[in-house]
Amino acid sequence: MSREKIFSFDTTLRDGAQTEGVNFSIDDKNKIAKALSNLGVDYLEGGWPGANTLDTTFFNNPPKLENTILTVSYTHLRAHETDSYL
Repeated sequence: MSREKIFSFDTTLRDGAQTEGVNFSIDDKNKIAKALSNLGVDYLEGGWPGANTLDTTFFNNPPKLENTILTVSYTHLRAHETDSYL
């Protein structure tokens, strides 16, 4: 029997921040990110830098995550751009 890993992708810091009445601070985003990483979440969507000051600040000084890759919302990479990023 093959054991394949199921990867998890969490959007709490972006989708959750869009919930009515929710207003994360930088400290909130860092604590949530670290808690999700400690739970073993593989990928964490941290928001969209440039969309607002909070997300820009968060990505300018991202938290150190042991188990998780921090991702950016709504990004793309064009074929001609790959050499400069790989």
